[in-house]
Amino acid sequence: MKTLSDLFPEGTSPKALERLMGSYERVFFGRGASKEDQQIVLADLATFSKHFFVDGAKASNEEIREANGMRLIMGRIIRLGLGENGDLSALYKAVVRQTATNKDKQT
Repeated sequence: MKTLSDLFPEGTSPKALERLMGSYERVFFGRGASKEDQQIVLADLATFSKHFFVDGAKASNEEIREANGMRLIMGRIIRLGLGENGDLSALYKAVVRQTATNKDKQT
C-alpha cells in the first residue's frame, strides 16, 4: 500500500501537500482516482485519526472523545471497505511508515 511518505520521503513539502490534496479531490470530489490515490487517502486518514495508535496518557476528556470519534469513523471506512475478514496488515504497515516519516520531519 502506497503512502505519501513513499512518494515524498522527506516528509511534508509543498509538492507532497499538493499530491495529497489532489488525491483527496480525485477520491471524494472528482473522477478518475487511481488505486494509488485511494491508498494514499486511506493511509492519510488512518494516520491522521491515529486509528492504530493510542496516545491518551495525558489527554483531556475532550481530546479522548475526539480521538474516539475519529477512530469510529475510520473503523467504519475500514469495515465497509474491506469487509469483516479484510486484511489490515498492509494498511497498518503503511500507517507505521507514514507516522515514522511525520515524526522524523518534526524532530
